[in-house]
Amino acid sequence: MPVPVIIPKATISMEEATILKWLKGEGDLVAKDEPLFEMETDKAVLEVPAPESGTLLRILVPQGSAKVEQVIGWIGQPGEPIEATASELAGAAPAPAAVSVPDDLLSTPVPLATPAARRRARELGIQLAGLAGTGPGGRITQEDIERAARSPAGPATRLLRQRRSLIQQLSATWQTVPHIHIAKLLDADGLIEAKALVGADTTITDLVLFLLAKLLPGFPGLTMTWVGDDLQPVARLDLAFAVDTDTGVVAPVIRGAESLSLHQLSQARRALAEAARSHRLRLQDLEGGVFTLTNLGTQEVDFFAPVINAPQTAILAIGRAAQQPVAVNEVLGIGWRMWANLAVDHRVTDGAEAGRFLSKLQDGIRQLPQQVRGTP
Repeated sequence: MPVPVIIPKATISMEEATILKWLKGEGDLVAKDEPLFEMETDKAVLEVPAPESGTLLRILVPQGSAKVEQVIGWIGQPGEPIEATASELAGAAPAPAAVSVPDDLLSTPVPLATPAARRRARELGIQLAGLAGTGPGGRITQEDIERAARSPAGPATRLLRQRRSLIQQLSATWQTVPHIHIAKLLDADGLIEAKALVGADTTITDLVLFLLAKLLPGFPGLTMTWVGDDLQPVARLDLAFAVDTDTGVVAPVIRGAESLSLHQLSQARRALAEAARSHRLRLQDLEGGVFTLTNLGTQEVDFFAPVINAPQTAILAIGRAAQQPVAVNEVLGIGWRMWANLAVDHRVTDGAEAGRFLSKLQDGIRQLPQQVRGTP
């Protein structure tokens, strides 16, 4: 029986995506989990794997916009009747859990546009749907895209489209998750000393992720995730970290951070950050995080209040490390200080636990130079 290829839901509030290109053609053999097509969300460009092994029997949407769980292709054995299978799925009660079949099951109109227009539309965040083309046969040209971008509503509409999913997710999280924020001004001398020891390629973010990987196993309430109405304990410490891109903030995930050396963790963080900024993240790079670190220190921000990255239950925000006057044993000197603000889901943990975590984080920072000394 043919298996439908659908648009996966990459984020909680994702409603649609843009299919950029298929990596296989009709009639090609595909293996399960092999990259099948590329799609663009408001977050990133992702490679989507094949749901099953077989032959790519039909591509229903070669390019353009498609809704979450819309059927865009079929995989099966040569000669299998797709139409009969589609009818069975559409009439089934209930439909299979992994498949949602809309009315436009077998065909979706794709706006006519030149390749240059499609490329420029992706760069500018312009949707082809609804644009009037001035090319032959009503085809949308690159000039049509540039004209749309120059229109008074263009930049605002583009920004809203790019951030709609983020707005929906943050609004839902803020309204449904009882946040509490616990903050501490940390002595950051150990971070600065450790950074000098390990070299310029290792960032403050790397060092804090390294500390989190060591500390979080002792705080299980901070790494649980919601699955429906139930809490899922952590099986592996998959740490997410915020990355600013030209289409908004994404949070790729470093797998098994607790088992990585500082060097390995730094390499993984750099690779994922580069993939995010160049729109080369895979779907699995954004899934499964149990705790998120967000750092606005590079923007010279001192303090901010983060929103939990649902379905996670905690997020740590850090600001810049800056030199300040410091009194130690009634002697005034200069020291490095950095704000850390931990947001937790009050249904899962409380302020006392958050405070203990920040105290342990402070201890870890002070011990960090000894931990990394001699690290390549």
